Amino acid sequence: MHRSSRIVALSLGALLAACGQQEAAQPGGGMPPPAQVTVETVVTQTVPISFEYVGRLEASREVEIRPRVSAIIERRHFEEGAPVKAGALLYKLDGASLAAQVRAAGAELANRQALQAEAKLELDRNRTLAAQGFVSARALDVTQTALAVTEAGVRAAEANLADARINLGYADIRAPLAGVMGRALQVEGALVSPGGPALTTLAQIAPIYARFSIGEDARLALEKQLAEGTLEQGRQRVGLVLADGTRIDASGKLNFSDYKANPQTGAFDMRAEFANADGKLKPGQFVRVIVEGGQLPDAVSVPQPAVQDGPAGKFVYVATPSPAKPGQAGGGDKGMTVALPHPVEVGAWIGGGEPGKGAGRWVIKSGLKPGDKVVVDGMARIFFPGMPVAPSEAGTPTGVAAKAAVPAAPAAAKQ
Repeated sequence: MHRSSRIVALSLGALLAACGQQEAAQPGGGMPPPAQVTVETVVTQTVPISFEYVGRLEASREVEIRPRVSAIIERRHFEEGAPVKAGALLYKLDGASLAAQVRAAGAELANRQALQAEAKLELDRNRTLAAQGFVSARALDVTQTALAVTEAGVRAAEANLADARINLGYADIRAPLAGVMGRALQVEGALVSPGGPALTTLAQIAPIYARFSIGEDARLALEKQLAEGTLEQGRQRVGLVLADGTRIDASGKLNFSDYKANPQTGAFDMRAEFANADGKLKPGQFVRVIVEGGQLPDAVSVPQPAVQDGPAGKFVYVATPSPAKPGQAGGGDKGMTVALPHPVEVGAWIGGGEPGKGAGRWVIKSGLKPGDKVVVDGMARIFFPGMPVAPSEAGTPTGVAAKAAVPAAPAAAKQ
């Protein structure tokens, strides 16, 4: 019995000795080597931002072409969907009856003028006789009144003739403005009238408008930021991004901001104007309107890959010096660098593309301070919080931020 106990004790002693030799051979208690990561030092700077809204293009002016007289369409003089100049002939109506009305009005005017001439002669004759005492004053007054009646008749006939000539001119229907023709709604041979349907539509697309809206909560947030000084407004520029992601070269300007909210949507209507000299932008297109010119003073931003999603929200890894414990790598009082997670609150998205799809940056509203070294590359090598890392500086963040602020790249601010 005592012999068996001695054998077990000797075996345990040998096992403990072997473990001690293994620990001596692996300093640091078996800790993995520091992960190679890239860091960027946090600095505050003025960050240009832009705001993105969904909009729709519309013609700056759009009119329905309607007849002003009742007549039959003789000929259509335009191509559907083709551009036309102001004053171009669009429709030719049958003007035979209108021309006849002009002749009738002219004949009526000649008749009234003849009656006027006769009344004037009669008045002159009565004046001579009245001076000799052969015509009474009452007879003279009657002839004067008759002349006034004929003069009024002449003026009415002149107005009727002018109206008939105007109506004859309406037989030629011309473009009231330069633009693009719509679909022809009436064909040759159709009888049209002022109270009937429109003949076609004409839209002016140079310039063209982009109509969009901003929610009440977003507008209040912007006004609050401007009042607090956390957002500065510079020279505004407006850009457009088409449905396929193409950003047009031209820039526009805001030309309308409604003073009241839309009762149906609760949003404020806005409108931007673009020259569209080449006519490539068409009414009805859905676009993204990019309003640039704002900037955030003393802002902190980090590259998109640095921001991670966790169960408690978004966070970044910060390379933090930590004193080494006895038995760890670099023992003694020499420190090591570890990656610690810092919860952050993200603000505006700046740079290129959309969040998650471009090489942009997040503005950090809270969670970081100047001097923090944020891990921007190598996060996949960090297996647990507090893991030792070997950081290397990524470069000057100011240069990255300047690249993200190029106006030609679309950006959106999520407020």
